[in-house]
Amino acid sequence: MDRDGGPAVEQQQRSEAVDLPLVLSQLDATDPETRRDAVRRVRDGVDEEPCTYMPTVPKLRELLSDPGFELREAVAYSLAELAAEAPSDVAPSADAIVAAAADDQESPTAGELLRCLAAVTEERPTAVVEHVPAIVDLTEARDGDVHGIRTMAHVARARPDALEPALSLLTETVAPEPDDGAVAALSVLGRLGRSTAELSSLVFLDHAVELADREDAELRRNAVGCLADVAHRHPERVEPACPRLRSALESGDPETRANAAVTFGRVAAVEPSVVEPVRSQLLALLEDDHRYVRASACTALGHGDVTEARERLSTLATGDPEPTVRDRAAWACGELS
Repeated sequence: MDRDGGPAVEQQQRSEAVDLPLVLSQLDATDPETRRDAVRRVRDGVDEEPCTYMPTVPKLRELLSDPGFELREAVAYSLAELAAEAPSDVAPSADAIVAAAADDQESPTAGELLRCLAAVTEERPTAVVEHVPAIVDLTEARDGDVHGIRTMAHVARARPDALEPALSLLTETVAPEPDDGAVAALSVLGRLGRSTAELSSLVFLDHAVELADREDAELRRNAVGCLADVAHRHPERVEPACPRLRSALESGDPETRANAAVTFGRVAAVEPSVVEPVRSQLLALLEDDHRYVRASACTALGHGDVTEARERLSTLATGDPEPTVRDRAAWACGELS
């Protein structure tokens, strides 16, 4: 029979068994073995009770900054686990984390610290903006470490222009034989292409086109999404890729269908004829179950001057249950009148 309170009581009892003041004082001890024992205790404890050990973050940061401390990997692991639990509590240590990782780029410690930064920037995307060049160097030294790429992807949500130093690395990551970080890298490249950054090269577009018909659903979705983002600022550079995106309009994944329709719409804004070969597919998407797909199809048909869509667009403009679809359909009707 379960005891009264069950797991909640057991968790509380375990937490009460942790003498946190003692652990904190041991992390400050002058005796090296005492500090090592405290780090081992934190390392073991964060797996089950990360919240309990959150106050150790400043002490761990100090130990991390000591290149002579023998258990830096354990410190880095603990910080990564604590960042996964409470990113904002670890974010103030971002400067020290980047510096420590840069000290020994190829070590397991650096790998754990990149994992820590990925967790921090998921919630606080601007926490490491000033360190982007260092993170790029670190990620490159670690053969495109996926946690480094994910850190960049999180930063790009808030400051895509800051990722310009990563262009070469990201392009290599999405090359014809993509690395593990390709899905996240495509997201960064799309945001970069859409930003005001003056990019030295758009070679990555060729790789995105090649990935846009891969069987891997997530890779394909982000490849098409990357093209849609770049088409926002550089529609003329994406236009040659449009014939390769026809099948994406019929993907089983609604986000991929929507991304493809967005791409056609943005290119059609400057070259309406691009819609002609996919006119029937876009018309079919007006009946799609997903609102974003329907809305994106409306935009593409409006930009593409597909007059035969006027009646169906008019019906959507007044009768679709989704406001976004009604607005896009009404706009398209205005373009076709």
